[in-house]
Amino acid sequence: MLKENKGRISLIEMVALIVIIPTLLFLGYKGIYWYYDNIVNGNDAHFVNTAESIARVNSLNGMQCPVDSCGGTNCRHYFGDHYIGYYDSISHKIVGEKMEGYNQASRMKAGKTYYYGDEGTMIIEIDCKDGVIELKWVKGK
Repeated sequence: MLKENKGRISLIEMVALIVIIPTLLFLGYKGIYWYYDNIVNGNDAHFVNTAESIARVNSLNGMQCPVDSCGGTNCRHYFGDHYIGYYDSISHKIVGEKMEGYNQASRMKAGKTYYYGDEGTMIIEIDCKDGVIELKWVKGK
């Protein structure tokens, strides 16, 4: 059969091309999208890890105020029974006021909880109370 149709594509080859090429294109698209999504989520996870490390050092493992510039006496970051600060992704410090959002994905994770918000709208809030440091994503300025 192949000798008779020399230089021509058989029906089976044509069907295979019609099925295989779009399938490979679709899988390539999904693979690139998956890769990009993992990179973006990894950056937000890196922000959370950095914020937690800085908070542990600044607050003596959650016993004091986590804000970098706070002297500790008459702390204005103390609310009832806990301290609150916000991670600044540019200076890599914990500050007392909210800033513009810096999340890169629309779904972020802090601890075991997932948070949802538009890209560039969320920041990390650090809450220290009795030796426990809790991080969560909240709306920025």
